[in-house]
Amino acid sequence: MYRKPPWAIYRQKTSYIYLGISPQADDPSLHRAVTFNNDHSKARIYNNHEDVWLKGDLHSLTLFPSDQVLIARLLADRQGCYFHSAAAILDGAGMLFVGHSESGKTTTTQLLMDAGVAAANGHSPHQVEILCDDRNIVRRMEDGWWVYGTWSHGDNPLISPNGAPLRAIFFIEQANENTLTPLTDRKEIVRRLLSCVIKPFVTADWWDKTLDIIGRMAREAPCYVMRFDMSGEIVEELSRLSTEGRSKGFELADRP
Repeated sequence: MYRKPPWAIYRQKTSYIYLGISPQADDPSLHRAVTFNNDHSKARIYNNHEDVWLKGDLHSLTLFPSDQVLIARLLADRQGCYFHSAAAILDGAGMLFVGHSESGKTTTTQLLMDAGVAAANGHSPHQVEILCDDRNIVRRMEDGWWVYGTWSHGDNPLISPNGAPLRAIFFIEQANENTLTPLTDRKEIVRRLLSCVIKPFVTADWWDKTLDIIGRMAREAPCYVMRFDMSGEIVEELSRLSTEGRSKGFELADRP
C-alpha cells in the first residue's frame, strides 16, 4: 500500500504490517517490523536495537522514526488530533497556536516564556506553562475540548505533558500589529485546521473520524487570527481573552 523510506506498509485481511526499510535501495535489511490490528488499537513491535532501548533517553518510545505514526491513528478513535502547533497554559487557560514552519510558533512560546519570567520576578501577573512549540494534542473530553503537550518540540526544548481546558485556537501570523480577530466562517476554520493536522498512514476510516472531529472543533472551539510583533504586547491580549473566558463561566477545573 505504501513504500517510501523509512516505511513499507502492507495490508492483510485484518491487520497491517509496517516494515522499517533503509533509504538505500540496495540495502535489504529491516530496522523493525510492526503488526497492527485492523483499527491500529493494538500493535506488536519488533526491533533489533535492544542496546538502544536499554540505554533509554529515547526520542521515540516505539523506536519508530516518530511515535506520531501510531498516536495520530489512536487519537482518531478518542476524539482527538495531533496538530502542527505551539501550545501553552496562560493564567490557567489552554491556548493552541496553529501554524506551519516559520509561521511563528517558537516565537510565540518565547514571548509567553518572557511573560512567565517577568511574573516570577514580580513584574507581571501572568502564570505561563509552555506545553510544546511544535506538536500538540487536542481532544474532546466530557467537559469540553482540552489541549495537551507532547515531547516533539522544535527549537524550544521546553515541554510539558500537562493539559488544560482549551480557551481558544489561534491561527498565527507575524505582523506589525498585535490583534486577535475572531473567525466565524466554519468552512475557513475547517480548512485551516485540516492543513495543520499531523497525519499517520492515511486510510478512509481515519479520514472519516478525523473530519468529524475537526468539524465539531470548528463549531465549538473559539478561533481567532492572531497577528503579532516582537514587542510581547500580544500576551496582554491573550490574557484579557483568558480573563474574559473565566468571567463568562469558562471552566478551568484541573483534570487528572
